[in-house]
Amino acid sequence: MLPSEYREALFADNDAGSFWLTGQNGGLVAYLPRNWEEITEQLNSIPLPSQNLFYFKTKFIGLGQELTPDAQGRVRIPQSLIREAGLQKDVMLVGMHSKFQIWNQIRFDELAPKDVSAELAAAGVTVSL
Repeated sequence: MLPSEYREALFADNDAGSFWLTGQNGGLVAYLPRNWEEITEQLNSIPLPSQNLFYFKTKFIGLGQELTPDAQGRVRIPQSLIREAGLQKDVMLVGMHSKFQIWNQIRFDELAPKDVSAELAAAGVTVSL
């Protein structure tokens, strides 16, 4: 069940309260419909992607599903996405500003963040961590 603040944000974005869910990096990522359109348009505008990018697009766009929560905020996640993320009984919902992620609890607990200061600096991001 989605927390009420997530449902409110979804309904503020579109009348149906829908969102797009896809697999990414071992978990699931939910996007607002307008953001999903922007991302897929950008990916589809790449004329001749490398094999790696082709496979990424195939999985990322191919697994994407538009979902709408019911009145209680429940969402039925398709089996293909459950398999992709290895979801079982315990899951972790992680808010990420304009999107959220759904993780198998064990996979989430095993995430081991590494020092990304150089990568952030190269992207022009200055964050005091």
